[in-house]
Amino acid sequence: MFYLKTKYFARWASKEGVADSLLCEAIREFESGLCEASLGDYLFKKRIALPGRGKSGGVRTILFYQKGKKLIFCFGFSKNQQENLSGSELKLLNKFSDIFQNITDEAVIKDIKHNEFIEISGREEGNEKYN
Repeated sequence: MFYLKTKYFARWASKEGVADSLLCEAIREFESGLCEASLGDYLFKKRIALPGRGKSGGVRTILFYQKGKKLIFCFGFSKNQQENLSGSELKLLNKFSDIFQNITDEAVIKDIKHNEFIEISGREEGNEKYN
């Protein structure tokens, strides 16, 4: 199972103060069934609380999830920047979803080596804190 973020998402998360530890908490919640919305086509909306601001003052993330294969954080926004996804953003994310569905493990590994995908630290196999 791959737990990843796109290069674009990683830059955004860094600016917003969304550390990998917060992504790991969001993954744990998501895999327990806590998700704000299914957007269809393997895309989901997940809120992440930021320290001192809670979930309502936190950020919204869009992730791609293919059970047993890959979870990829691909887009994020803070609620004070925008209320929800625009139609054009959702259309673009659906195109990414089509690509993510068909990408092979070998291609994912290659993209990790070329920094197109970044592995989420803390999600290592056997790490009890995140399993």
